[in-house]
Amino acid sequence: MVFACSDSRVSPTMILNFQPGEAFMVRNIANMVPPFDQVRYTGVGAILEYGITALKIPNIVVIGHSRCGGIQRLMTHPEDGSHPL
Repeated sequence: MVFACSDSRVSPTMILNFQPGEAFMVRNIANMVPPFDQVRYTGVGAILEYGITALKIPNIVVIGHSRCGGIQRLMTHPEDGSHPL
């Protein structure tokens, strides 16, 4: 399973030299794998559960890239969870 950024300038399949069907690809803004929460971020939790339990995926890779706008935005977000002005 590979978590990668949804940025169209980056192709994890090409970078990792995977052929179709070789890897379960998950792409989202800033290649996020947030902490588990019953209410929020259920998509990532569902992906992990399906990949691990149904597909028996043995490895999880999280890859990022330079000049990622999602990461830049995340780094400007206050640690207390409030929204920046």
